[in-house]
Amino acid sequence: MKEFLKDEKAIEYFVGIMQSKGKSENTIRNYLSDLRHFVKSDPHPRGDTLCRGGKKAVEKYTQQIQNSDLAKSTVNRRIQTLRTFYAIMTEEGFVEENPMNEIKSSKVAKQNDTKWLERHQVRAIFEAIDNQRQGEEKRVMQRAIFSILVNCGLRVSELCDIKMDDIDWDGEFFHIVGKGDKYRKVPFNVATKRAMMKWVKYRNMNGDYLFHTERSDRMTPRAVQHMTKRIGEQLDFAFTPHELRHTALKRIADTTGKIEIVATVAGHENVNTSKRYIEPSMKEIGEAMKKSEFDF
Repeated sequence: MKEFLKDEKAIEYFVGIMQSKGKSENTIRNYLSDLRHFVKSDPHPRGDTLCRGGKKAVEKYTQQIQNSDLAKSTVNRRIQTLRTFYAIMTEEGFVEENPMNEIKSSKVAKQNDTKWLERHQVRAIFEAIDNQRQGEEKRVMQRAIFSILVNCGLRVSELCDIKMDDIDWDGEFFHIVGKGDKYRKVPFNVATKRAMMKWVKYRNMNGDYLFHTERSDRMTPRAVQHMTKRIGEQLDFAFTPHELRHTALKRIADTTGKIEIVATVAGHENVNTSKRYIEPSMKEIGEAMKKSEFDF
């Protein structure tokens, strides 16, 4: 067995492996949060809870979080993080025996909590863009950005990474490199093409990227999130760029009924990830139950 690693060194080593496997920034943040939560819950005096804490420390921690008020999904995520961590550390020789072998996750009834927007909400967003007190150039840019997000289902990072050379105007599709550096083509249709072509006329930087800011030749995800928040403040509902992606994928699912098409557009490696757009949401279930309710 290799010499043990102190907690932060062990976490750093693990994160490096996860990054090499192409895990997203959000997944990495969850790993960091979960591992540090475990270390903080019952720290070993020498700062080596992770590699030397062993089975007792893991059992105590999992019982603690399973008996807490945390959501079952959060509990299961933290247990899965430990499962992934110890699988790697055992394989790499830093831990002799995997302490997670006999630990089970909590059973959670599967329900679809994915949020997407209704048609009238999407209309309200574009009306809010048009009514903003700003220059025509910014309105045109925002229309193009939100058209792509809500019609093509791109991740906000993928939107920001679109280069002019990634757009096939005649074929009407984007060349997208998504999570894990996986390549796919994503079509765009008439309304989105019209919005983009109008923006290109205003585009005043000679950089590679389709969208830019006043200071940079590439729009950042944070800038799009800030833009979204500002527009949401003018409406009676809040929304995120990711909910626009969900909305696009949900409409594709409702229109086609084919999970394979949703998965291809979304860039999901596993078709099962796309099931959320086929399965009924809590709102849809609630509306169906209202229609079937007895009221004597």
